[in-house]
Amino acid sequence: MNKLKDINSKKTTIKDSKIKDHIIIILFIPLLIYSLWKLIIIIKKKIKHEKSLFFFQNKTELDYCHNFGLLVYDYNNSSNFYNLGDNIQSLAALQFLPKNCYPYLIDRELLRYYNGPKVNLIMNGWYEISEGNKIISDKIKPIYLSIHIYNPKNIDSKTIENFKKYEPIGCRDTSTLKILKDRGVKAYFSSCLTLTLDIDYAVNNFERTNEIIFVDFSFGKYPKIDKAIHSFNNYNFNKIIHLTHKQNKNVSHIERFKLAKKYLDKYARAKLVITNRLHVAFPCLALKTPVILVKTYIFDESRFSGLFGFLNTIGMNEKGELEVKVKLDENNNIVNPDKYIKYANELKKTLRNIDEK
Repeated sequence: MNKLKDINSKKTTIKDSKIKDHIIIILFIPLLIYSLWKLIIIIKKKIKHEKSLFFFQNKTELDYCHNFGLLVYDYNNSSNFYNLGDNIQSLAALQFLPKNCYPYLIDRELLRYYNGPKVNLIMNGWYEISEGNKIISDKIKPIYLSIHIYNPKNIDSKTIENFKKYEPIGCRDTSTLKILKDRGVKAYFSSCLTLTLDIDYAVNNFERTNEIIFVDFSFGKYPKIDKAIHSFNNYNFNKIIHLTHKQNKNVSHIERFKLAKKYLDKYARAKLVITNRLHVAFPCLALKTPVILVKTYIFDESRFSGLFGFLNTIGMNEKGELEVKVKLDENNNIVNPDKYIKYANELKKTLRNIDEK
């Protein structure tokens, strides 16, 4: 009798154990599915980034793109430093070029003297009108988009003729738009091409970190601005990562682009970015990273004309009064305005299938 009880007891124990195993398996399956889903997303993202990394391989391993160029920046830079924001602008253009080939690198200041194969060239960027770029080589088919003109006094009749040949011209800011329209050139406000950087550089929310990054801005120089930033209680400003776009010039173009990509990856994963740089703030909009533009430089007014409304801003107005224009959600977290989305979509539409045109 006792043996029979033991057998039944063992059967019950085995049955209970199997039920527990089934419950564990049932509970485990959703976790497994979720983990596989995350893994697939990460793999897809890795593949996507690898497609954009072709440019960072040794160029001897790749063929040149038969009809595409990419802007680089060196010739007219007399200092020992370069602005990484220029390379970030070219990375934005690179997203639209054919993959797995190497674009011809063309200096922004030497467009007139280019004598290589015929190329299409996205001409986004900052231009100091000079003899090297007042007109451009007939080997270049320019796509004037998101340009900023620094010194309109140097524009002459040949420059106007060149612009008219390729109008309408997409202007990064309203100051440039007015400069061209006042001279009879058909132009429109396109905003900045870096608003499209989500194509190759966006990450998923679960890839974000708690990093707060300051780029070319530090506490201590502007007490009122410092106090305004510290008022955002959801952020720990005792732990800040400091970066700069002012970099040593004595490195190759490839190394510059590698560093630009590294910075974009950091911006994409940050919890918050605070900067006075246009080509930090606008990429962060594209990457959906909360960003505040600190308005500290008067000479930036023309470069930012028409663009301040895209961003959260903190700075001093013309009366010397502090202005804080920062959007918060219901939990008092900083969020970006969404005005940029319309312009980002238009830029993507303009350049979509550029390799087929």
